Amino acid sequence: MNSENQYLDEPKISLGYLIRRFVYWTNFVLSKWLKIGVGTVCILLLVVAYNYLKPKVYTARTTFVLDKDGSGGIGELGSLASLAGVNIGALTEGSVLFQMDNIQELYLSRRMIEKTLLSEVTIDEERVQVVERFAHSNKLTEKWMKIGVNIKDFSQVPREAFSRKQDSLLRESVKLVSENFLTVGKPNRRAAILEVGFKHQDETLAKVFTETHVANVNQFYLETKTQKSAANLKVLQYQADSVKNVLDLSLMRLAQVDENIPNPNPLYKTYQVPYQKAMIDVQANSAIYQEIVKQLELAKVAHRNQMPLIQIIDSPRYPLPNNRWNLLKTLIIGGALGGLLMIAYVLSREIFMSALEEVQ
Repeated sequence: MNSENQYLDEPKISLGYLIRRFVYWTNFVLSKWLKIGVGTVCILLLVVAYNYLKPKVYTARTTFVLDKDGSGGIGELGSLASLAGVNIGALTEGSVLFQMDNIQELYLSRRMIEKTLLSEVTIDEERVQVVERFAHSNKLTEKWMKIGVNIKDFSQVPREAFSRKQDSLLRESVKLVSENFLTVGKPNRRAAILEVGFKHQDETLAKVFTETHVANVNQFYLETKTQKSAANLKVLQYQADSVKNVLDLSLMRLAQVDENIPNPNPLYKTYQVPYQKAMIDVQANSAIYQEIVKQLELAKVAHRNQMPLIQIIDSPRYPLPNNRWNLLKTLIIGGALGGLLMIAYVLSREIFMSALEEVQ
């Protein structure tokens, strides 16, 4: 047997062959223009119907810049503060307490969401709790009434006096918010920018919840981050006021002693002892007060530097964006999707029928 017969002849695909096949399939697609057109219109109508029949979900977003360090400028005061006896390190221990990841978890925490739900807001010139609007928007009011909880009960009693049923419903509401409606994330992983969003079919609830939640969490963050420096500042202020009162009393005592002996005889030394003792008290209290005031001013500077930077960049404004496309976008997407699907359908059907004919 010749070696040439050991190999099967394989058809060679040339450029001309590819061009001819491309022209053939192009003409075939064009010949089916009516079927493709009708199918595209049908799919387009389905896309338009889906877009305008699906529930409209509004999204409220708030983005803000967060200073993660909050200790800028403190290092420059370190040496001066140590001379004055102020522990600047104690004032800045909390600088790493809340990093960006911790802030994200704080926004999703049960305590913060619960506080937002129980906050009072003004909606349509009426003061209501956020949880009341949340229950109405999610059709939970009647369900809660059946188990014996009135939505108004949440505002009539303090949080510590809630019943077991109220605690249970509030916990379920917090879980529903954190899992289905509230979103927290960073648009850019490298930037210290945080985005808080709330998605809901109730446009008013989405806006109100986002604004209230951001205000509550940022206030908690501010108070917690400056708690140590504020306590240290309060102690120093109390000490400064106390020493100032003592200094005023010592000055009054010195004046009284001076008035009692208007023209002392320099030969009688005992007459000068009360005046000298009063003078020593004034000098000692003055030195103490001066030192405490120095420490107080340094503590005020440290406290101001501990105040974190929270700058709102974008806040929700009416009308809120929703999940529906506008008409032009819907027509473009529906037409493109319908055309591609119909072309794929007629081509796949023709290829399949050709394959069946070859088999037969």
